[in-house]
Amino acid sequence: MLLFPCLALGIYLGSLGLLNLIVLVTLFSSLVILWLCLAYRGRALGGLLFAPVVIIGMLLVGYLSGLPEKAWVTPKEGDFTGRIYQVQDLSFDQRVLVRLSSTRQQVAVHLPLEATPRVGDAIAFTGTISQPREAPNPGVFCYRQYLRTLGIFGVCYPDIYQVQAPARAGILTSLRTWLRSNILTHLQDPGLVLALVLGQRDQLGQERQETWRRLGISHLLAISGMHVGFVALGLGFVVRRLPLSALTKLVVIQGTLLAYIIVAGSGSSAWRALLISMLGGYATLQGHRQDPLHLWATVGWVLLLIKPTLVFDTGFTLSFAASGGILLWSPVLKANYWCKNRIIGYVAQSLAISIIAQLSLAPLLLGYFGEIAILGPLATLAFLPFVVVLMIGGMVVAVGLGSLGVGALLNGVMHLMGALETMLLHLAVQWSHGSWAQTEVYLWWFLFIYAGWRLRRPRLTKPKRTIAKLITITVVLLFLTCLPPVLRRPLEVTALNVGQGDCYFVRTPSGLHLLIDGGGDSPYWQERGRNVGEERVVPYLQHRQVSRIDYVIVSHHHEDHLFGLLAVLEHFDVGMVIDNGHDHTSPTYERYIELVAEKDISYHVARAGDRLKLGDGITLHVLYPELLRPNLPSAHNNNSLLLRLEYGGVRLLFTGDLENAVLYDLAHDLRYDLGAEWLKVPHHGSRGSFLEDFYEAVDPNWAVISVGSNSFGHPHDEVVDFLDKSKITWRTTQEAPQTFHVWWGLWGRFTSP
Repeated sequence: MLLFPCLALGIYLGSLGLLNLIVLVTLFSSLVILWLCLAYRGRALGGLLFAPVVIIGMLLVGYLSGLPEKAWVTPKEGDFTGRIYQVQDLSFDQRVLVRLSSTRQQVAVHLPLEATPRVGDAIAFTGTISQPREAPNPGVFCYRQYLRTLGIFGVCYPDIYQVQAPARAGILTSLRTWLRSNILTHLQDPGLVLALVLGQRDQLGQERQETWRRLGISHLLAISGMHVGFVALGLGFVVRRLPLSALTKLVVIQGTLLAYIIVAGSGSSAWRALLISMLGGYATLQGHRQDPLHLWATVGWVLLLIKPTLVFDTGFTLSFAASGGILLWSPVLKANYWCKNRIIGYVAQSLAISIIAQLSLAPLLLGYFGEIAILGPLATLAFLPFVVVLMIGGMVVAVGLGSLGVGALLNGVMHLMGALETMLLHLAVQWSHGSWAQTEVYLWWFLFIYAGWRLRRPRLTKPKRTIAKLITITVVLLFLTCLPPVLRRPLEVTALNVGQGDCYFVRTPSGLHLLIDGGGDSPYWQERGRNVGEERVVPYLQHRQVSRIDYVIVSHHHEDHLFGLLAVLEHFDVGMVIDNGHDHTSPTYERYIELVAEKDISYHVARAGDRLKLGDGITLHVLYPELLRPNLPSAHNNNSLLLRLEYGGVRLLFTGDLENAVLYDLAHDLRYDLGAEWLKVPHHGSRGSFLEDFYEAVDPNWAVISVGSNSFGHPHDEVVDFLDKSKITWRTTQEAPQTFHVWWGLWGRFTSP
């Protein structure tokens, strides 16, 4: 059973290029030889070595069948031809997935909305096939990661294209079109039925999808193992009464399920259910008794060996995690713990299964979506009967029997579902781990998995000993997760990737949040029309489950520091805004002042000597300016706030866009104590903000350069060479955000790649 997660881990690590093939082969061979030698001599230790041998073997398989970076296409320009196998409308264009005729490689081609491509059409296009873009920050949609789950490693926005329909539509396309048209004809609101029966969500409104997400029942919309199970149950009820042999009945049921999955275009969850049904049915037919958990692992093996990219498919991961958790706990769930009343016992057991499924998914849901719908298990139980009716009735309507009154029945059922949605939506509560670290969530999840493993083996372990061990581990975890935050979590400073601009997110151990600058757009060096705040900063903060920002600090009011904060002020509750009080004439500054007034946010003009105590022994000092100096050259840059964040013996210095004229004064004025272990390099590493005397006064060990694509030559070669010569560990935000952690005020380090 453990081989399946080992294989998944190996493929994932292999895709990151973290595995050295030569080292793996050597280690794998050595362990195999050692194991064989010990086994030959009858040593019990040989059996113990089998587990690491298998794990290393799975990692090796992961490397060989995984997806290293070399799988991504090298950008190439030219004329291409292929055939379309999937079409999806997006907000501003439509994406068609094409299998190229020459290389059989699969690429995503983006066409205008007015184009009319269909599955099966031939396409010829001219353009450049390149690598899709990665997400600049966590929480931002990663197009590259998404396409990777589809097995796509190239994307093209063609200059010229031509789509040609085949002489006749394929049988599968014609069948899907006929089934869809029947549903559209007989139902007033066909969105739910199309999603449940054919897996098509184009008629399902965003409002309803959001409602189901908040209720925690979005999984009911996907063609999944549950749908396959209900179809199999209905087929079995009919087929078992036919005068056929057991083998023929099995073939009829599984063949019908296979046809349904193909027609519905189902995902990995449905294929998992089908393969488990096939293997389980055949084993039962042969009189073999199989552990469902072993079937689950076997099917996972098969799917990953056929298509390793499924490791990156959210649906695959969630499906196998939920089903695996249910199967792991199934012996306990089947025990007679519930109630002697059959109906109440069935309801309680169903609710328990739903809760187990949600607990099995807890860290994944928090990682993917940042929250868990508390009402999910109860809402699933409430909506499941309606979903079953819609599925069965929808299939009847789809095959052309909607005129028998089934359509009217389904319309009534959907009205009842709408009323239930409205009633439950007010009770929907989303849980996020809040002050818990992701590591702590995983510790509790591992305990949940371990408890299921121990409790399912009563014959191998004494029940009293198992309960005692689980209680002991629970008490230890409670102790660890209830320690003061300052002992459990570090001070975090993350320089976000906002292009050519500054944005620093600070989180204290107790969960206080600061945002220093917000990046922004400027027509001089960034793409016009882009909103960095909406596209990069807000999604990151939501990903980090930030609901309130205690302090927003603006070093100065240039666009590349201020513009992104507009979206932040609009989306989040903000405790206080702090800036240098230097007015600006830009529309961005005017909107910034309006938002502070509209939302009644406390506002403070910072001056040298101000101190902000953030708790946990952390203090933010304002070192400069004492007074505004509007007559300086580059006045806005040279009046930037100079901030020092102190935590124990570790200091971090934020310099805004200060230039040499001010940096010289600061370095040679004895009133300023500039010493710091970490430095935000002034003004994106520009030549005009490079002064060796200043760096000597600060004497940093680590440095960050906030920089993006620009025409100014930032960071300047002199700055980079000096940092290298001075043995200062430095990083830029050009490709990814950079996080610096400070533990207990004693030591700090970069923790991001």
